[in-house]
Amino acid sequence: MTNPDPIKTFYTDFHDKIYDKRFNSPYWTRQYAHRQIHAQFLPYIQKDQTVLDVGCGEGILSSMVAKQGAKTIGSEISAPNLQGAQEVSDNWGVQVTYLQADAENIPFPSNSFDVVLSSHVLEHLPNIEKGLQELYRVTKSKALIAMPTCLNPACWIILGGENYYVPNRRSALAFPLGIARTVQAFIQGKEGPDEGYAGSDVPHVWRFPWIMKRLIRQAGFTIEKFEAGPLIVPFIAEKSKAYQRFQQKLDSLRDKPVIQNFGYGSMAVCRKN
Repeated sequence: MTNPDPIKTFYTDFHDKIYDKRFNSPYWTRQYAHRQIHAQFLPYIQKDQTVLDVGCGEGILSSMVAKQGAKTIGSEISAPNLQGAQEVSDNWGVQVTYLQADAENIPFPSNSFDVVLSSHVLEHLPNIEKGLQELYRVTKSKALIAMPTCLNPACWIILGGENYYVPNRRSALAFPLGIARTVQAFIQGKEGPDEGYAGSDVPHVWRFPWIMKRLIRQAGFTIEKFEAGPLIVPFIAEKSKAYQRFQQKLDSLRDKPVIQNFGYGSMAVCRKN
């Protein structure tokens, strides 16, 4: 696949390695956060539905959806990710069809799928509006859209340049720095603070929740439900079994008013008008 856009060129050869680094992370908090991000989609998928997972990465969500009995296709611009995705599906013993494709130009006719999924993908696109328009075009009725949003303490630590699961000497500095970057983006009228992806200068914006909602509605969708991603409390749950249980109970509140804006990312259940 040839991509003249430098951002798409970057991602075509980039391998996220999400399965090993995040989904199976040795750190409880990191593993929990990313498993919850994926599991959040599953209640909205029914057996025998046709599902397209746009920007499927290493196929974790695609495989989980297929395991529920949905007829699943995963599209992804990264060739190394697609290879990893096929390995995951094979190891899990599920059938998923994968293809290399650009999320801004999805190679399917309009109204092709019962449900279209987009899990932390749109923020990687050069043109997020075009990506949303494509999700709207190819779904028959429903889209489930998750994006990184910036009002959770774990997000602030990432925006400050550190991890959120194991503290180190720079963690105390990272937290206020991440808050400052978030406040600065708000004051400057930006959509959210830009982290940069994987240590590169490729944009990776953690949007404000109200900006995420606005972009989705501008694409033509009605938002039927808006939920916080996992309500991560940094560091504490890593070693405390009691706090791990509290963290799990806390996530039962993620669709409540106000609280729904403070997750490690957000998810919208969207209906095509």
